[in-house]
Amino acid sequence: MEAFWADAENLFETARQAAQSGSPDCDLAILIGPQGEIRMLEAAGWALPALVACHGARTVYRVTRERGCVRLEGRCGPQTCLLRSESSAETARQLLAGGLPPESAPDWSPSSRALLPESCPVRLPREETWTAWA
Repeated sequence: MEAFWADAENLFETARQAAQSGSPDCDLAILIGPQGEIRMLEAAGWALPALVACHGARTVYRVTRERGCVRLEGRCGPQTCLLRSESSAETARQLLAGGLPPESAPDWSPSSRALLPESCPVRLPREETWTAWA
């Protein structure tokens, strides 16, 4: 089962790099059959269990790239994984959607040094979620 995790990481990293380079959005399924054969097909509308059942795959990965965000779902027997990365633009949108704290909040002051650019360089976080179910 080590190959399942290594392949998931490699596919996810490749999809992230493609998203960062501006490749078009996609929704692909990568199926690995019982003899190790590999097939790729359009995954829109498919759930992982259905891909396994209909195509007789031993392992299946679904890679979705949309607006710079990448999501990989994987299944191999009882093991599943979910890897997700959001684009910097999406992270910024989420941060800005929350707005600034109200001026009446006790911990917030417009003159606070932590809010000044020279003391707090702006770096947008990159979110990755790794979930495994056994």
